[in-house]
Amino acid sequence: MRSFYQFCILSIISAIVILAINRTVNAQSDNFKTYTNKDLGFTVQYPSKWKSNDDLGSLGDGVYFRSAGSPTREFAVTVKKIEPYLDTDTMTLQNTSLQQYVQKKLDDDRKNSVMLGLPYTFIRQNEVTVGGNPAWKIEYTMDNYDFEIFTIANGKLYQLSYDEEPLKVPETLPLANKVVESFRFVDNK
Repeated sequence: MRSFYQFCILSIISAIVILAINRTVNAQSDNFKTYTNKDLGFTVQYPSKWKSNDDLGSLGDGVYFRSAGSPTREFAVTVKKIEPYLDTDTMTLQNTSLQQYVQKKLDDDRKNSVMLGLPYTFIRQNEVTVGGNPAWKIEYTMDNYDFEIFTIANGKLYQLSYDEEPLKVPETLPLANKVVESFRFVDNK
């Protein structure tokens, strides 16, 4: 009976040691760097194995991060100044609401999928918080899995986007979620 208890205790100790080693290895593989852009008013942490690029071309201002190990894995932060529009009912200038931006994005994605002949599958949309701000997240597939999160702060629309091959999502989505959780607004003065 005594040897059975010793065996159990040794098994538990071994399991604890293995878990501790695995956590240490995972923590080391998840080293993060910090990207800050005071002009655009945000800071975000990203995996050290990802490369950053400030050239978004026609997409606007911001940054995208690409995994060195995957040509398709990408996380981007795009920032656009909110431009008022003329509300013809009241003949006043109005700002586009967060919900209006999200609906426009959903409509544009559906149209683009038809034009490009890609299957579009809407997964879900829900309210989330980013950097302490209310935000909307949409998830869909159009060849790849994508999520896009929209929030408004300091007169700007912030869009956080993640794009990945569907079969790699279970492995890489936790990192993308850590990037989102690290996002903060900074004073751009």
